[in-house]
Amino acid sequence: MRAAIILLLSVACAGCGSWTGFGFRADGAEMARLREVLALEAGKVVADVGAGKGQLTLAFAREVGSNGRVFSTEIDAARLKQLRIAVVDARLDNVTVVEALSHETGLPPGCCDAIVLRRVYHHLSDAASINASVLRALRPGGVLAVIDFPPPFFWSRGSLGVPAKTVVTEVAGSGLEPLRLIDDWPGRGPLGSYCAVFRKPRV
Repeated sequence: MRAAIILLLSVACAGCGSWTGFGFRADGAEMARLREVLALEAGKVVADVGAGKGQLTLAFAREVGSNGRVFSTEIDAARLKQLRIAVVDARLDNVTVVEALSHETGLPPGCCDAIVLRRVYHHLSDAASINASVLRALRPGGVLAVIDFPPPFFWSRGSLGVPAKTVVTEVAGSGLEPLRLIDDWPGRGPLGSYCAVFRKPRV
C-alpha cells in the first residue's frame, strides 16, 4: 500500500519543478516580502545558502549595492561554475561564491546580517550541523529566513517538503530565536509555502 502511494505521488509530482511560483523573480511579490523580512538595504551583508541558478543571489546583489556583499553558496560543482559565470556576466563585484558541504555552509564566522535558505531546508541531510554553521555566520541580531513548503500525507521531510513545525524546532534548537512564521508566502506551489524567521541573540 505504501509503495503504491509513493508511486502515485511520484507520478503526480513529476512536474513539480514546473509548478508556477517556484522559480524566483526579482520583480515578483517574493522580493518585496524579503525586503521587509530581512530589512534589506544598501550596505547589508546577505547570504543565499543553496543558491541554485543564482536568481536570488543576483537580486540580493542589486539590493545591497556596491557597499554591501552577498555570499552565494552551493554544494554542486556544476552549479558553482554556473553561479560564477552568472556573477561575471552580470558584472557584479559584490558577490562571493562559496563552496558548501553537506554539513557546513562554508560561510565565514560573523559575516552576515541576514541569511536565506529558499526551498533548501527539506534537502538537508545534516540539518543540525547546517543550523550551527548558520548561527556562527550570523552577526548578533542577524536574521535567518527559511522558505519552504509542507510535505503531503505522512512524509516528515525530503524532496516533497518539510513541515514548518520541524523547521522551527530544529533551528530553535541551534540557538536561534524564532520570530514569526509566515504561512502565506508568495510563490506558492500546490501545497502552499511558508517562511520561518529567526534571529541570532544579541548577547
